[in-house]
Amino acid sequence: MGFLKRSIWVLALASGGACLPEFDSDVAIVSSERVLAVGTSPAEVPPGGAVQLTALYARADGTLEEGALQWSFCTARRPLAELGPVNRACVDGESTALEPIGTGIRVETSLPNDACRLFGPDPPPAQPGEPAGRAVDPDPTGGYFQPIRVLEPFGVTMAGLRMQCGVAGATQQQALEYRRRYIVNQAPAPATLLWSLDDGATFAEGPATVPLNATVTLRVAWPDCPTAPVCGDGLCTLDESEETCPGECLGARGCGGAETYLLFDPVSQSLTTRREGMSAAWYRTGGILDEERTGRASDDAAPFSDNGWTAPEAPGSVLVWAVVRDDRGAAGWAALSVTVL
Repeated sequence: MGFLKRSIWVLALASGGACLPEFDSDVAIVSSERVLAVGTSPAEVPPGGAVQLTALYARADGTLEEGALQWSFCTARRPLAELGPVNRACVDGESTALEPIGTGIRVETSLPNDACRLFGPDPPPAQPGEPAGRAVDPDPTGGYFQPIRVLEPFGVTMAGLRMQCGVAGATQQQALEYRRRYIVNQAPAPATLLWSLDDGATFAEGPATVPLNATVTLRVAWPDCPTAPVCGDGLCTLDESEETCPGECLGARGCGGAETYLLFDPVSQSLTTRREGMSAAWYRTGGILDEERTGRASDDAAPFSDNGWTAPEAPGSVLVWAVVRDDRGAAGWAALSVTVL
């Protein structure tokens, strides 16, 4: 069977792809080295823009700070007749489909200058002997993504870097307004995981100590983002600028929670706004989770997500991770160390 091929494609975090183990597998249990998530900083990059890529790389004894992960850009467009989000040649590691980036838990690079032609709304380059290709359709949030391949010691992970490619199908006036008003996405910034032994009546921070077989409520929280411009809050959000809020948009951009963002609706052919939904993928080294995925829909303003966890029946140490993603594909994570007595 060879390598396990996993896909962390925007919001799709479940193990899957071209090759799966031939036995029932609990993808939320961490027993060997594996990439749980890929974070990008900034969360949205123009062609040629600098970006830092970071892997949440973990195993049964904790989060790893070092690892021989090999990063590459996928440079091959997916054939129309092929299923899946990326060209199979990139997943399989064909050298002609990959552009090496670097090695390690964290790498720094620049988005290829032709990324919006290969994977965005710009006319794609012509291929010898083939008919002209078509531009890539945006996802439901209006986004386009550069595929990234991460080769692990025991598998392959595919991830996506959101690109700033503008909008397709808009009028010139709409495109200008979009560029003027749009604020690039800010990755989720979840705080340390909270825990409770009293059904969520009170929550504690920091390392947890719980009894054997205890029922624990876990909570991952993120910043509560404004839905309208608020000058002086230290954030540069939708419809704020240097003109409307002097000095505020020179520093931090956006909010690390459910942001309200500008979107071109291809159905109504108009610019509209939408609030991000937030999802949380949960992982642990022991015990039983009530759910592997939780979250909040875009119309649910609560800035947190809860999950239940049952401690093991034997004493020991357990680690729990929550990977939080917004609708525009950015990720952040938090971890909790639990001692079971």
